[in-house]
Amino acid sequence: MDFNKTPRLLIMMFVQYFMQGAWNMTMGLVLSTYGMAAIIGSSYALLGLATILSPLFIGMVADRFFASQKVMAILHLINAGVILCVPQFIEAQDTTMTLVMIFLVGLLFYPTTALANSISFSHINGVKYFPVIRVFGTFGFMAIGFIIGQMGYSGDTMTWYIASAAGVGLGLYCFTLPDTPPKAKGSTFTLRDLLCLDALSLFKDRNFSILMLSIFVLMIPKTAYSAYIPVFLKALGFDNAASMMQVGIACEVVFMFLLSFFLLKAGFKVTLMMGAVCWIIRSVLFSQAALDANMTFVLIGLMLQGFCWDFFFTVGDIYVDRKARPEIKAQAQSLRFIVSNGFGLLFASTICGQIFNNTVTEQGPQALPQWESFWLFSAIIAAVVSVFFFIFFRDDLSKQKTPAAMKPAKQ
Repeated sequence: MDFNKTPRLLIMMFVQYFMQGAWNMTMGLVLSTYGMAAIIGSSYALLGLATILSPLFIGMVADRFFASQKVMAILHLINAGVILCVPQFIEAQDTTMTLVMIFLVGLLFYPTTALANSISFSHINGVKYFPVIRVFGTFGFMAIGFIIGQMGYSGDTMTWYIASAAGVGLGLYCFTLPDTPPKAKGSTFTLRDLLCLDALSLFKDRNFSILMLSIFVLMIPKTAYSAYIPVFLKALGFDNAASMMQVGIACEVVFMFLLSFFLLKAGFKVTLMMGAVCWIIRSVLFSQAALDANMTFVLIGLMLQGFCWDFFFTVGDIYVDRKARPEIKAQAQSLRFIVSNGFGLLFASTICGQIFNNTVTEQGPQALPQWESFWLFSAIIAAVVSVFFFIFFRDDLSKQKTPAAMKPAKQ
């Protein structure tokens, strides 16, 4: 681990998730506050569509043409300008332009998350140290959540202005990151490269495909949580949802520090299974809380964030890095992100939006009995994923002395 580069990576990850939390954490609640609750599902679906279209191409650009930190910088600076325009359309209740702008934000922002991972993995031992780097992203998410909650901005468009300012700062800061040049620069550029077929060939690997399918489907309970938990908390009587959600994010920090230990001792399959099962438990707890407003169940459900996120999605990032060859690592991270926040989010948002609009037809406390069905749906999906993953996934990396990514590519 290069301790000269590490502080810069920590700051990068902190601001990356600080910015994301500003616009994304309570987006559903902001839309609901301004009378546009009906487009919450559509908004997240458009973010999923944006993630399908841009990250893999941007990853290819970073792998072959330009240094990753420079690509990341330019994307953030452009996006900051786009984000600055969003509040006026929300305040005017212009649903069409709001959806268009959210789509553009997704096109520009989500490739930067994959690039942040790729830059980090290029300068550290991923299994041992990536959780340490990534936990600073959680700190960033906590910081903005605390600020939004304490200042009463949970349902206010001010969150977008904060995101824009953070985007400008992060864009400029990215130019100072450790140099991460394109590893395939100078090689012949072919149609295969344009179509990112080398990265897509990872799907030929059985375990990689099973993990990607599991991530894809598990995005349903994940999206149900991220898009609708602020609305659910408000129905329970909490106006500062962003502050309430910090309970879960604080626990995520703790588990992130434990992640390397679990991963090195238990391996990928056991660690990933723990994460998947916790999505079942969390959703069941929320469904029970909807029946009797038991805040103990809500708090436990929020506290499971560490297991739900760190032990599944973060471990998935590490697994993908171990699978990919050096010359396609940025594309591989983008591919993982497309599966989850692209096709997965588009699919999950569409389903969750329909379930929410058809099930939760009341507002406030009157809607609580209806929330039970909403959360039970998530629990059933998580259970199906857990069983599928347990039966079919075979951990082929934990006991492997030489990471797959370090093996020479087949000719």
